[in-house]
This record gives sequence, structure tokens and C-alpha cells, in this order.
Amino acid sequence: ILENWRKGAGDKPVVLLRSEHISASMDKRADTPTAANNLLKVLRSVFRHAMKARLAHSDPTRGIRVLKHKTAGFHTWTEAEIAKFEARWPVGTRERLAFDLLLCTAQRSSDVRRIGPGNLVEGYIRLTQQKTGVELDVPIHPKLQASLDTIEDDRETYLLTKFGKPYTAAGFGNWMRDAAKEAGLPTGRSPHGLRKAGARRLAECGCSANEIMSITGHTTLKEVERYTRAAGQRHMADGAMARMGATNPNARLDNGGDK
Repeated sequence: ILENWRKGAGDKPVVLLRSEHISASMDKRADTPTAANNLLKVLRSVFRHAMKARLAHSDPTRGIRVLKHKTAGFHTWTEAEIAKFEARWPVGTRERLAFDLLLCTAQRSSDVRRIGPGNLVEGYIRLTQQKTGVELDVPIHPKLQASLDTIEDDRETYLLTKFGKPYTAAGFGNWMRDAAKEAGLPTGRSPHGLRKAGARRLAECGCSANEIMSITGHTTLKEVERYTRAAGQRHMADGAMARMGATNPNARLDNGGDK
């Protein structure tokens, strides 16, 4: 990044570099906002050092904001993908246990990797989320219970490598991606996508935002909406129409009103 910048502007005096020049460089990279923001990050570090070394009297990056860009985030697993993974990895395999823990608890992989027999309390998985510190009691889904029943309770955590060691964050993610690939799924099917699929399922079965938050541990409605955006529109529409029919059987869409 810095080398490319040097080729274009490295021969110019530092005192002539102003904020508008950096803004213009970022605007040229507007189609690739990540690249633009990385440039800004590097230049900020350069000028921070330059000012400490008294090689520059001001920081032209000060006040310049990063470019915002929308991303789809992690892919939310579809029901077809879920079924395909389950067909490849039956109950009793390590891959299926990890899959069921992620999907049926809708927790982050950082928390799922730490779940063990000590977290089971009266039919719930009791945990404190590592990222947020939120304390949760998550009911154990029957499908998850079936997987847990295949594991001995003489271990600290349920998920262990083939060498009997706990997974690292990177190791767990790579292992699950490999398992998804072996199940015939496209690339990009990640553990976090299963958390999102769990949240989607909760939304599709009619759970309120607060009910979903009680499982996922999210603390704002905005976060929940972001996670449940993949909820099937047709499924939700069918539920809404059925609910309207149950509440008001006489309601009709062809009643002569506005179309």
C-alpha cells in the first residue's frame, strides 16, 4: 500500500500534503472502499510517526473519515445446505456435534468451543458469552441432545481435535470449512453462518425479537434484524397471512379496497 503511494507522491514535500489530497486519493478508490480505508490507516500511522520524530508539523489525515461500505457478511446457511451437511456427517461424528452445537444454540464459535459437560444445568446450556459477557441459559434442543448423548462426559470441552486438544479459533474455523466442503457445499460456509441460520430459524418460527435475543445474546434490535435478514420471505408471509386468517376469518384481500 505504502509503496504504491510512494510511486505516485513520494517525490513531493511533506509540507505540501493536505487533507484534500488524501481525500481525493480515497475518492479515486471509492469503488474499493476497503482499499481506500487501508490507505488511510497506513497514512495515519506514517504521519503519527513523522510527528513524533518531528519530520512533520501536522497530520493531514486528521478528520478524514473512513468510507462506509455494505457487506453481506457471513453467508447464512440455507435449509438445503443444512440437510446436505447432516447427510454427510451423521450423529456420532465430531463434525456433526460441532454443527449441532452451532446451529441449535445459535452461539458464536468462540463460545461453542468452550462448551462442555460443566455447562449443562437442568436441561440448559449455561454460558457467559466471551465477546459480550452476556450470561445465558440456552435450552437444549432434542437434536443437540442426541449428539451430546454420543459423547463421554469425562472431558472439559465437548469439541476436541483428533489429538484430544481444544480447538484454536483458526483451527476450528478451518476444520468446519473443510467439513462443509467435504459435504459438497460451496466455499464460504462458515461456523458463524450456522449461528445466523439458527437465528433465522427462530425468526421463521415466529419468535419475537426479544425471544431471539434471549437465545443469541444480542443486546439491540438492530443486531437481531441484521442476523435474521435471511429469514425466508415466503415463509414469513405465509405465517402472517395464516395469523390474520386465524384472528379475523372474515378478512379478505379482494374486498374492493385499494389494490
